[in-house]
This record gives sequence, C-alpha cells and structure tokens, in this order.
Amino acid sequence: MNGNAEQSLLDRLYQLLPVVHRQRDEVIGGPLRELLRVIAEQVNVVEEDILRLYESWFIETCQDWVVPYIGDLIGFEHVHEAGEPGSADTAESRMRNRILISRREVAKTIQMRRRRGTLPLLEELARDTAGWPARAVEFYRLLAFAQPLNHLEMARGRTVDLRRTNVLDLIDGPFDKLAHTVDVRRIASNRTQGRYNLPNVGLFIWRLREYPVTQGQSACLEEDGMPNAFTFSFLGNDAPLLARMRPETDPNHIADESNLPIPIRRLAFERDKRRYYGEGKSMQIWVGEIDDKGIITKKPVEVDRIIAADLSDWERYRPPLTKIAVDPVLGRILFHPDESPQGVWASFYYGFSADIGGGEYNRRLHQVSQMGLFTEPDFKNLLSLAKQWKTPISLLNRYLYDQFEGQTRELLKNYDGSNQISEELRRQLIRAFIEELDRQLQNTRLYDEHRFTAVKLNQETQRLLELMNTRGLQRGELSRLNRLLIEQAFQNELAEHFQFYLVGEGETFTTIDAALQEWRKVKPRNAIIEISDNGVYTDPLAILPERGQSLQIRAANRKRPIIYLLEIYKNRPESLGVSSESGGCLILDGLMITGRGVRVTGKVEELKIRHCTLVPGWSIGHDCEPKRPAKPSLELHKTNCRVIIEHSIIGSIQVYKDEVRSDPIEIQISDSIVDATSDEREAVGAPNWPRAHTILRIARSTVIGQVQTHAIAHAEDSIFTGSITVTRRQFGCLRFCYVPPESRAPNRFQCQPDLIDQIVNQKFPRPEQAEARARTRLAERLRVRPIFNSFRYGNPTYCQLSNSCAIEIKRGASDESEMGAFHDLFQPQREANLRARLEEFIPAGMEAGIIFAN
Repeated sequence: MNGNAEQSLLDRLYQLLPVVHRQRDEVIGGPLRELLRVIAEQVNVVEEDILRLYESWFIETCQDWVVPYIGDLIGFEHVHEAGEPGSADTAESRMRNRILISRREVAKTIQMRRRRGTLPLLEELARDTAGWPARAVEFYRLLAFAQPLNHLEMARGRTVDLRRTNVLDLIDGPFDKLAHTVDVRRIASNRTQGRYNLPNVGLFIWRLREYPVTQGQSACLEEDGMPNAFTFSFLGNDAPLLARMRPETDPNHIADESNLPIPIRRLAFERDKRRYYGEGKSMQIWVGEIDDKGIITKKPVEVDRIIAADLSDWERYRPPLTKIAVDPVLGRILFHPDESPQGVWASFYYGFSADIGGGEYNRRLHQVSQMGLFTEPDFKNLLSLAKQWKTPISLLNRYLYDQFEGQTRELLKNYDGSNQISEELRRQLIRAFIEELDRQLQNTRLYDEHRFTAVKLNQETQRLLELMNTRGLQRGELSRLNRLLIEQAFQNELAEHFQFYLVGEGETFTTIDAALQEWRKVKPRNAIIEISDNGVYTDPLAILPERGQSLQIRAANRKRPIIYLLEIYKNRPESLGVSSESGGCLILDGLMITGRGVRVTGKVEELKIRHCTLVPGWSIGHDCEPKRPAKPSLELHKTNCRVIIEHSIIGSIQVYKDEVRSDPIEIQISDSIVDATSDEREAVGAPNWPRAHTILRIARSTVIGQVQTHAIAHAEDSIFTGSITVTRRQFGCLRFCYVPPESRAPNRFQCQPDLIDQIVNQKFPRPEQAEARARTRLAERLRVRPIFNSFRYGNPTYCQLSNSCAIEIKRGASDESEMGAFHDLFQPQREANLRARLEEFIPAGMEAGIIFAN
C-alpha cells in the first residue's frame, strides 16, 4: 500500500463531514482532521480483526493459535506423550507448537477416519503428522508357509533365486520381496523389534532430507595420480547420491523407490539409467571443451555415454573408450585415461539431516535497511558541505538553505569558512546537518528537474522517479529516493548508505575480489556482495572494513558458492583475512569455505556467520577424514570482535588474546556444529594461553572437542563431547546439556550425567554400598553418553543421534526434544505423534511399528 492509499484510509471519516466543516477546520490548522485520523486508525484495526475472524473459520487460513480449537470441534485429540504446547512468544516455540498440533493433520482428520484401516493411509499419516516420507509394508505377505496344492500362490513362499540379483540387492529392506520365516518378536517392542509375523505392519521412515547441488564443480584426483577420476562432491569425499523424489499422484499408491529420498543403487541405475540421469532428474554431468578461442564451455553428457560401475577399486578399473563410469553409491566418476576432460560439473542430490551449513535450501536473507537516517560517519567532508551551504550558489543548495531552521543558519553564519574549526563547532554542525537532512527524507517536493540537472543519477534513482510519476511511492521508497538524491548530489561530501554488488557468471563482477575493490573505492556505509551462482571462487580475499561500515558477503537464496582458499604463497598465511584499524562489521551468509580458515585481527566490531560451512580440518579425504585435523576454522587474533555463529558447521575456534591486559571476547553459537575432529582436540581454545579469553553463549548446538574458555555465560540444550574447563566457575549456567563428568564447568541444571548420578546415589545411599554405587554409576554414565551415527563431516548422517542413544539425550532438552544441533527438528515429538496416530488408525488385531531407514 502506497502513501496516498494510507492517507485516504485515515481520512475516510473526515471525508464524510460536510464541506463547510472541513473548510473551517482547514482554516484553524486541521485539529478535527487529526482527531478523526486517530479514530479512523482504530476503526481500521477493528475491521482487520473482523476480517481475520472470518479467515479463522477455515483450517487453511486460520492463525496458528486457532488450530487447536478447530481440532477440538472435530474431536482431534492432542498426544500428551509428545509434550504440551507452550507459549507462542518465540519462533522456536511456534515451530514446536506446529509440530505438536499439525495444521495438515487437523485438516485431514475426518478424511483419515473414513479411510481407517487402509495401508496407504499409514504413509499419509507419516507425511502429515511427522513430515517424514514413508513406505508401509505388510509383513505377513512376506511369510514363507506350506501352500495347499489346490490353491497355489506362486509369488509367495518361494526359495531364494540366486540369479535374481536385483531382488537379492533389496533383501531385508523396505522393498524386500523374498519370503521369510516367522519372527515371534513384537514389531512395536521397545527392546528388539520383530518384523515377519501375521499382525505386523512396518512403516519405514526416511529422516534424512535430500539437498540439491546444481552444476557444481567436481573434484579431480590429479594429486593422487588419477587425472581421469572425479568425485561428485567438490571436497573429494565419497558420498551416496540420492534419487530425486517424485510426488505420488494416487492416494491409494504405495510408495516405491522413485517416491522416496533413498540412495541410488548400482543395479537400479544400471537397469534404468534414463530414470535417474538427465535434465531435471537425479543426476547430470557436464564436461568442459575448449573452443577455437581457448574458452572452456560446458557440454552435457548424453545418457548413452554413461555406464553404471562399482568404482570401489577404481585405480584398476578402466571404462571403455568414449564411455563414462558412474558409481552412485560412492559418488564417483571415471573417464577413460585417454579422455581426461577440461573440467567436470555435475548436478546431483545428497542427504543431510537439516538446513545447517552452506546448501541450496531456502533460507531467510538478512536484509539491510536502505532508507537509513543520517549519522556522523556519513559525513566524509563536513567542511566542504558547510562551505557550500554557507554561501549557496546552485539551485539545490539554495533550496536546502531555505528549508533550514534558524539555529542551523546561525551556525553557518558563525562559521568563517576556514579549514580549521573547534571540536565543539564540529559537533554542533554535524548535529544540525543530521536533523536537516533527516527532515528532507520525507520531503515529497525535494526532486525538481532543474535542481538536479548537473547531478548524474544512477539506475535505481531513475527507477524510483518513474514509480513516483506513475503510481506514487510508499514511505520507505520515498526515503530511499531522497537519500539517493542527496548522496549523488554531494557524493564527495557524503558517504553512500547502501550498495549492492552482484557476483557470478554473466553478472557485473565475475570475482569476489573485484566487488571488494569497488566496495573499497566507493566506501558505502552498508553493502551486500551477493553471489548468484554455485561457482568456486579462488580469490585471495582481504576484507578491510572501516568504522561505521557493514559488509555482507552472501549467497543468493538456494545457492551454495564455494570459496576455495588455495596455497599460493609459501611465506604467508592464505586464510580469509578480516582486519580493521577503526571498526566495522562483516556477515558471511550461505557460503562454504574450504582449503583454509577465517582469520580476524584488529578492531573489527562484529563477525556474524550464518548458514555457512567452514570445513573442519580445512578439507577432507575420500573417506571423510580431515586432512589437517589440528587446523582451526576461525582464528581471533588480538581483537575484541564479537562473534555470532548461527545454523553453521565450523571447525575449531582459536583465540589469540592476552587475558591480563584485555577484556574477554563474546562468542555466541546457536543451532550449529563446532567440530574439532576429535574429543581430544580443542573446539574452543587458545594455543598460547591455558584457556581462550572468551565468554561463550551456546544454544542448541553440538560441540565435538574440548572447550577451554574464560567463562560460559549460558549454555542450553547442547551436547559437549569433550571436557569443559572454565576459569570463572562462579559465573554462568549450563542447563539441559550433556557435559562430560570430568569437566570443570559452571553451575549445572538438569544436565546429564548429573541427573543419572543423583538417581544412582539415591538407589545406593549407604556407605557399605560404595562399590556397587561406583560400578552402577560408571555403567549409567556409559549408557547416557551421546552416540552418533557419524562423527565425520561429509557423511549424510553427520552428528545425527543414533537410534541406540539413550532416551535421556534424545528427549533431554528443555522442551523434551533432543539435545544438540538438530534440536529444532523436534524428532521425538514427531515420533510420539506418529506412534499415537498409528495405534488409532491401524486395523483391529494388527500392530504397527516404526522402522527408521536412515
């Protein structure tokens, strides 16, 4: 809604008055108009509430807080085992409430009751209740039994045919077709789960999500003596490729391999390559070819050139000439030795648990206000501005001078035009000029063609002027236009408030360093360097913000560019350097940084890392082992920089700071993984001092390695795999965390294994039970120790809690969710909801069990 429409809404009561009363009101300054505007504003609020009440009649359009009430009307029962809904005052609590009471589940409750007892309904329950793709299997159909001769079923009870390799490849999985002997264990048992029995129905669940990589560079193994060998992953690690999910169109259809995010099998790929390979499918490969001008162009590889192969021992394997061998299980590509291409690019899908780290997923971009008010750092040349306005010559200067208040004119009259002024006069001029320029930001008459004849207007300014002439401008657009007009009229005296630089193939800048050079030249107060593609950038980057500057280097939404820091010089470090002599802030958003880490020095005020991956150990091998496990991903060297890390994967953090002569650095970590690659290495530490001179605040994170710090102000819902050593134990608190027993940490509340120790002490209170108490305590501490499916970055199950992990960890957070970086997935609540719904909708006499496929 533009400014004119807003004014018309506020003046609609005023327009109902007779003309004679409006004329009299305008004569005395319009007090009646102002009064009716206040009343009209409240009338508009009431009208909006009435419209929202109508929307709340329907489950599709109602607000989140209305969903439980609509559920009560149709008899929808909340699952209390999953936890009780809480207040909706934070984004995290609102997300949890949406999991506990699903809008989609309430909307389909009546429909599901009509379909009670059908097998496809169980898959739909998993999608609507828990948000997990699933496949339902009736295990009684896979039982081997003696058949009567007069009623043979040739598809059941058959012995294994060793020639049917594809069937053997699916054995004991969700797509198993072979007959099995009876299993007397219950499928819903909490101990060991059975499968093949008459009442058993299994619901296979896929918790890992599929994430795309679009035309990403593949890694060549030339260093290993194999210039014809490539991996789909740019990091050079082996990782399974996932099949792209196809939505099910028939509600009665049972999900098959094409409807689920499952790894592509070699046999399935060999049998039907066209199903998996090609444009818009699960994978596609491009090779580089050099044209007559020496330019490398990407050429897609036809499906007829692709062959499926087991490349576990690819040093000895040689594909036929003109053919390309692909192993989807390991994510490897192999060319004939005589056909090494000039670069390989690939599109594919990989698996991971959540939207953490750099990736092509939808994320909220941090936007910079483009209509900011003027501040002291905006004045690059205050005296030049004062001289122009003291004796205004141009039409614009004369117009602005006429708009000045008397106090500002008096200051200009007292200024003698010299190049040396007192500090007091400087402060007075800056304060007066800020007030005058801020007042002009909402001036609808500032632009006049004659005033700005000699001013070169940029494209954005011209676009806003066209909008002003066609439809009018909103309040924010008017402020942005007037700010741009003032900046371009006084470009030598005023700093630009905002600049946007696009980097990528076909964009204004093709390298990040070129955009940084332009940023250093223009020196805007706020700037965004956005990378619009998935390219690999090898520029040696040195970022030098100044006082009052804010720079954001980010990936465009649903993009994942890679900053590859090469070793170019032997006599100096090649990290991404951030340094300042006066201040400034830097934001890294949506990037993957490999090869080296980030080093911050000087007087940088703040560093924010959002949705980024700083590869632990700098880089990884084909088995996901870090190549330089002891190297830090983030170094803070003699700086007071405040660090904020959100939704990121990062290696160890090292702080070089004198704890005697300076204050500690503040580091905030939330929804992230800090990986020192081993429990024995420092996740947060200081190489030259006993402990890092930092104050940590950690929430919903997984920290692999030791934490040695000055203080922990607050930590909650997190997992620490290594010991914690804190200097100031009397300061701060850890709550609902796993803290190793040997730690020297601040006060702990509802942490593990402290709670287990309390239970053991209550069970064996007497002195003569000391031996039994110590033995039981040791066993219980081992039981509640977090168990991960993988400790290595690059594996799909990286930092995912194992199914065998103790319930005290899987439901040990403050809101009964799991501890660690994947807390906000609320997987325990999803599982509890799904189990309750399965009991409600399963046919009588049958029993359903959840089987996690990954």
